[in-house]
Amino acid sequence: MNAKPRLTEYWVTCADGLETLLQQELESFGIQDIQRFAGRLIFKGTLEQAYRVCMWSRLASRVVLPIHRHELEHSHDARDVAEELYEGAISFDWSLIFAPQSTFAVRLHVEREIKVNTQFATLRVKDGVVDSFMEAVGKRPSIDIKQPEITLYVLAGKTEHTYCLDLSGDSLHKRGYRRFMTDAPIKENLAAAILQKAQLAQYQPDIILDPMCGSGTFIIEALMILTDRAPGLVRRFGFNGWHGHDRDLWLSLKAEAAERHEKALEQALPKFYAYDADWEAVKATRQNIIAAGFEKLLDQIQIEERTLADWDDFHAEGKKAFIVTNPPYGERLGDKASNRSLYLGLSALLQKNFPNQRAAIIAAQVEQADVLAFNDPQTLRLMNGKLPIYVRFGTIKPATVTQPFLATWQPQQFEKIEGAEDFTNRLQKNMQALKKWAVKENIYCLRLYDADLPDFNVAVDLYGDRLHVQEYAPPKTIDPEKAKKRFNLALAAIRAVTGLQRDAIFIKTRAKQTGTNQYTKQSTASKRFIVQEGDAKILVNLTDYLDTGLFLDHRQIRLRIAKEARGKHFLNLYSYTSTASLHAALGGAASTTSVDLSNTYLSWSKENFVLNGLTVDHADEQHMFFSSDCFEWLKEGHEQYDLIFIDPPTFSNSKKFYGTFDVQRDHVSLLKRAMNRLNSEGTLYFSNNYRGFELDEELEALYDVEEITSETIGLDFKRNQKIHRAWKIKHQQL
Repeated sequence: MNAKPRLTEYWVTCADGLETLLQQELESFGIQDIQRFAGRLIFKGTLEQAYRVCMWSRLASRVVLPIHRHELEHSHDARDVAEELYEGAISFDWSLIFAPQSTFAVRLHVEREIKVNTQFATLRVKDGVVDSFMEAVGKRPSIDIKQPEITLYVLAGKTEHTYCLDLSGDSLHKRGYRRFMTDAPIKENLAAAILQKAQLAQYQPDIILDPMCGSGTFIIEALMILTDRAPGLVRRFGFNGWHGHDRDLWLSLKAEAAERHEKALEQALPKFYAYDADWEAVKATRQNIIAAGFEKLLDQIQIEERTLADWDDFHAEGKKAFIVTNPPYGERLGDKASNRSLYLGLSALLQKNFPNQRAAIIAAQVEQADVLAFNDPQTLRLMNGKLPIYVRFGTIKPATVTQPFLATWQPQQFEKIEGAEDFTNRLQKNMQALKKWAVKENIYCLRLYDADLPDFNVAVDLYGDRLHVQEYAPPKTIDPEKAKKRFNLALAAIRAVTGLQRDAIFIKTRAKQTGTNQYTKQSTASKRFIVQEGDAKILVNLTDYLDTGLFLDHRQIRLRIAKEARGKHFLNLYSYTSTASLHAALGGAASTTSVDLSNTYLSWSKENFVLNGLTVDHADEQHMFFSSDCFEWLKEGHEQYDLIFIDPPTFSNSKKFYGTFDVQRDHVSLLKRAMNRLNSEGTLYFSNNYRGFELDEELEALYDVEEITSETIGLDFKRNQKIHRAWKIKHQQL
């Protein structure tokens, strides 16, 4: 009759938040009666089971064997923890564990509320081990902090200190394949945990995509799971110098692992896609895949430099797809608002390309994860080093088919609004006239009414399915009470005609702007919405500033730029929220450069880019943003551009700019400087909103100038042809 193998206590440590998943994993190895603590699981088992955890655990950080416990006496008030640790270390004969020829290191862990200088305490543990050796065998082992043969894991506790042998050696998350790193990578065992939580192996997808692959950790961990590759197959461990090491047992487990991997490689694998906007990340992913031993599988992995805006056709129809990624959250992207835009943009792409498919996305704040359009979402909180991360799991909601508001709008039935009959009729007539055009051209944002009637001096703009109503400040000769009553009538008529409720209507009073007032906050409500224009998603703010972030009268010229920008270097001066640059970028511009004095608007610009899956603040400098006076910026640089758009303010003075800008007075010198930066075959579009503006004849003598105002004004502004004037300017050809 065979004797039962002796059971020994082992500790398995893990990152906070992984305890439940790790317990499930250990149970899959046949380990039972597991005790669970924060960051640590304890079980009694055989050496074979401990080795199996070392070889196969994808989630654990360390496997440690408690060797010696030093109980503490509390007869004294003041504790000297460092000396306690020394006493505990010297009281055990360490020559029973390893030979003096072996190198060792001490890793000290301290329970909460214990006050001790950990560096000094670690040295005292080391002293205790060395002195123990000197007493036992008269020889002392050497210290090797970087690659020790033996690692001692010591836990300083409130009632006892525990001295353990770290069977792992280095942390188990270090698989040995990550030779090339990118910023803020996710630890290998956390990546594996996310894949296990998502039940990757059971799901058996046809497509696996990581659109922001970094150093390729998710792709490699997925390969390891699907090819039944043991994480510990090719790495070194901390038990090789241990006297209790059973070499034959370990080699048999290693042979078993190699056999399982070879057998699994015969099975069909999904198609892998690893994308990143950073070429260095793409290189790192490829090199790490090779380092992990998967070079033969590279033909099944599409590794490419791609932005989110440049996704391929995945042909996912009728296939099972799984998307997993670790976006560049936190410090790497900037403020929380930009982060939110990134997640909104990613969510829209997932909805478009992978409806009803599974995804797991990491976020730094749970609010970022909340914008992801998932059915039945689940959240897992983990610690990636010292950073908390939130992993959102779920099935991607299909995108809702959107169409312009006017496509479904029909004239409403409502009771007559006394005193506003003319306004009601005019607004309704305008909407009927614009309906066919808006649907045909797929226009979501447009002007419905612009002070058509003298008594109703308001502008009514449609942004998606919301209205932005601007009251032009009445002259002082008008009785304020009368003006207020008339405006309230207008609001009642607007609600009745459009059928929109009060919460979808945003009101502002527009007085004549001077100086920097146009940049001044009108409110702090921050009602920001995403609207569609052409291929672009644009953030508008209907409450905080006088302007919304999107000048509707320049829609046609922006769409024109989108068509003309492919392969060109585009410059946008007085860029505001850089919507023209965004259209150029989405139209395939080789580069875009946006210049504006306002940091507020430049941050907004970057959000627009990120929302559309484009990269900003990137080493390749494809899309650049400069906070500068346009005159000074033009003077200082030498880069040439193929396409330039200039839409300056009528008048401006700023703390950042010495002096004032007057479009009539200063446009000649502005345009001359800009034309110096325009390629010989290039095109400059110049526009402004100054009603009395006249282009200087000097420019017409110097350049090929064509007024294109009528081509740049949409049907919604046809009643107000003076909303802006626009010119196309080119170099004269010899």
